Amino acid sequence: MIIIYHAANSLDANMIKSLLEQCHIRAFIQGEYLQGGMGELPAADLVTVSVDDENFTEAKKIIVEWEAATVIEEE
Repeated sequence: MIIIYHAANSLDANMIKSLLEQCHIRAFIQGEYLQGGMGELPAADLVTVSVDDENFTEAKKIIVEWEAATVIEEE
């Protein structure tokens, strides 16, 4: 297992996990429940998303493309 993404929060991590799973890449979230112990303090690098080593390159490509996507707003 290798960490592929450092999430801002558990919602962010679950979005990435779902994105990867839609592309048939098994993903795991670590530290999701540690945020509750932090209260309102910023939880830096506590929540991460990991994939199997053999899926790292493909998963990284998917995440980079997702982060680069432009949001289209309707008028």
